[in-house]
Formats: sequence, structure tokens, C-alpha cells
Amino acid sequence: MNRVILFTKAPNLNNSKTRLKNFLSKKERLELMRKLIGQNYNLIENENQYPIIYYDGEKSDLDFIDGKKIQQSGNDLGEKMRNAIFDQLNSYNKVVLIGSDLENLSKDHVNNAFVILDQYDVVIAPSIDGGYGLIALKEKLDIFSDIQYSTPNVLDDTIKKIENLGKSYYLLNPIRDIDTIKDLIIAEFDDENITELGNGEYNLNYKYNDKVIRINLASQIGLGDQQLEYEFQALKTLEKSKVTPKVYSYFKKGEYLAKSFFTMEYIEGRHLNYQTDMDIAAKLLSSVHNLDVNFDNFLWANKPFYAMYEEFINMFAQYQNYENKDPIVEEKILEFLEIAKKSGLDVNIENPCIINTELNNRNFIIGEKSVIIDWEKPIIGECEQDLAHFLVPTTTNWKTETILTEDQMLTFLKIYEKYRKVDYEKFYKYLMFNSLRGVTWCSMAKVEYEQDRFLSNDDTLLKINKFLSLEFLEMLEKFYRKFYGQ
Repeated sequence: MNRVILFTKAPNLNNSKTRLKNFLSKKERLELMRKLIGQNYNLIENENQYPIIYYDGEKSDLDFIDGKKIQQSGNDLGEKMRNAIFDQLNSYNKVVLIGSDLENLSKDHVNNAFVILDQYDVVIAPSIDGGYGLIALKEKLDIFSDIQYSTPNVLDDTIKKIENLGKSYYLLNPIRDIDTIKDLIIAEFDDENITELGNGEYNLNYKYNDKVIRINLASQIGLGDQQLEYEFQALKTLEKSKVTPKVYSYFKKGEYLAKSFFTMEYIEGRHLNYQTDMDIAAKLLSSVHNLDVNFDNFLWANKPFYAMYEEFINMFAQYQNYENKDPIVEEKILEFLEIAKKSGLDVNIENPCIINTELNNRNFIIGEKSVIIDWEKPIIGECEQDLAHFLVPTTTNWKTETILTEDQMLTFLKIYEKYRKVDYEKFYKYLMFNSLRGVTWCSMAKVEYEQDRFLSNDDTLLKINKFLSLEFLEMLEKFYRKFYGQ
């Protein structure tokens, strides 16, 4: 007779899928683990292979599935697997051991393993991460000792063990487990043709064939769990402009991916170049700003300067409470905030339009079809806010080394005015406010990076430190004083 071992942790809120702890909540990770254990146990139970569960942890944590359960024994993972298999080989002719977090385990994996054992000594189903999700034996071969598990070399080291014993082995089709965010997405779409695209500060993007999969982790506009649906609906509206990607499907929650996500068109191209592509940028932005839609479907910034100022205060407050803050930086930003406040906050929108509110060069794809991407914060505002954000030093210098001169900014606005009129007084005011937004965001992000921010990278941290440097702040101060200071 044959035996199948389901080898698992007894899942609880503290031990489930810990590598996903910054992406999924404890509850979401526990639900995922229970789902995987349940579906894999049901598969082997239905195949009548005399399944048995070897578990580590508290038996009561496995009450959600039936079946005979035995506590694992041994000092490490290899010893525990060896003991479980050897124990069952005392009573059964062939034993297959499977992991519990396998996402695409099939009946064929298990049935074929038993059949192939007639001709081979060991059968293994490799996993993508360099380990394996299934191993089958018909005799007590110690191929588990002295192997460092949870590394990319587990499969290779195991094969060396088999060969050193003079035994034969057979590799089944690879099997997938779930340890990372990418694993979740592969499982969700049942396809390994998933590649990571550039992530933003609050979102994740993956490429799947000719589509982009977009996942949001936080809302910058106070929408909470409704953030991504708002972005999806905004892009649906913006499709009429023909300068944004098409969106396809919105999912409040996936089968494996316990987050909202949507799919949209993948567009080939490159990032915008501030020296060569400004005419294209002017046409793209004006196409959005001139779009005739129902404004009631969007958030409004009725008093945009007041709303921006409140955002500055909230972000900067985190830096002010930061024990490692630089008092000179704090003083300089406080001066900027005072200048911004004195410039007047109680001003209403005069010429409303849809705006993106966040426009660095990577928000543009330039190619056969040029588009504006990343619509996390679309609101009804004024075109001058978008234009100023696009041109301000804290934007142009964010992902490049470019800082535009005032003449270069004015040249761009003249191109833009072929399509839409610009209020230059408002533009200059927004220029000041947007640069202050960049600085106060950096002050907040500086604190978050010190606290091991989930979405983080070295390039971003370099820019944060640069924008909070005295040299950069003094450069901005010259601008403030020129137009609004004394």
C-alpha cells in the first residue's frame, strides 16, 4: 500500500507566511495558509492514498481539517521529513511527502510519483525557488541530513546526496509554492509569465502578457480600501482622452491575492526626456485637462491651496516628532510654510479640470502610443497645479538630474497654450506649493525609511536626503523669496 504525508505547520496568526508580513495582515496570511492546507489535503484525501498529516505546532490549530495527525519529531526540517517518511515506510511500500503551501499540486503529481517509484529510487517535484514541494521514496534513504534548507540550493544538494548513495532519481514537472508577492500573483493568474515592473511609493505593478496588474497598498487621498476602485473608474473615464492606458477588469479581492487589483493595457515605450519630449508632454496634458466629463465622479479640491497646505502640515508633523530630525531643516521648512500661508489659502477653483497631481517623467510612456500612467490621485482641480508639479525641481530632479530654468518652464507653457490657456500668476503660486509638497513629503518619508518602509529603494532615499539638504533647500528659498518673500 501507498501513503501520502501532508507535511505542515499548524497555522496560527503568528507563524503563517511570515515572508508576506509587510504585504498581508496576520488574518489574511492565516486565511491563505488554511486555504492551501485545506485544498492540498482534500486533493490527496479524494485520491484514496491513505493521507496522514505530520504537523509542527499546536494540534488544535489544525481543527479546520479532518484526518489523522502526528506531531513532527526532529531537530531541523531535514530530520523531521526523514523521520516522518521513515516512520511510514515501516508500514507502507511507497511514501510521498508533500508540502502544505503548494498552490498547483495536481493528482498527476501524486499518482505519477507512485508509478515512477517502480523504476527509480527517489521522485522529486522541484519548486521554482530551488527547493522541492514533493519527494517520494520506497526505501529508507537518508538524503535529508546535512542540508541547509530554505536556500536556493536545496534541490541540487539533495540530488548530490542521492547520487553519492548510488541511487536513481526522477524529476516531475515543477510545482509552485507561495512565499512572495510574485508567487501570489502567479497563483492568481495561474501563469508563471509574470514580471515585475517599476513600483511606485504606494503601489505594485506586474506585467502579465500584454497586461499590467496593478495593486495599491495605501491611499494618499483618504479613500482607504476604495482607493483602487476609484483609480480604475477614473481611468475608465480618462479613456476618452486617448492618452491613458485602457483598463480591463477590477477585482475587489482575488482567490489568492487578498487585495484589490485591476488589469490594464501594457504600453511599450520609454520614460519622458525633459530635453526632447516637452511638446509631447504638452499635448498629453492638455488632452486630459480639456476632457469633457462629469466632474461629480471625482474628488474636488475646492480650495486647493488650503488642501495642499493641510497636507504639508500633516506630513511635516511626522518629521517634527522625529528624534533624529535636523533642526536647521525643520526651521527652513517652517519658514517655507509661513511664506506659503501668507500667500493666501482661501482661494477657490476658477477653471476646473481633471488633473493627475503627480507628474514626474516616469508617469509618461513615450513611444508609438504615448500616454500618461499612474493615476493614484486624480481630482478636479486646476491645470496650473498639474503644470507646476510637472515642472518644479522636486519633480524633475526626482528620477533624473534635471532642474529646469524659469525660461525652460515658460517655453513649455507657451507650447501648452496652443491647447489651453494658462493663468501665470496661479502657476507661480502652485510652483511654490508643489515644491513645498515635495519637501514635506520627503520629511515624512525620511521617518518612514528609518522605520523600514515596505516599498523602499536606495535611489529614493538618496533623493530624500538630497531634497532635505541645506543646499537644495536654499536653492528653493531663492525662488520663494523672489516671488513671495521680502
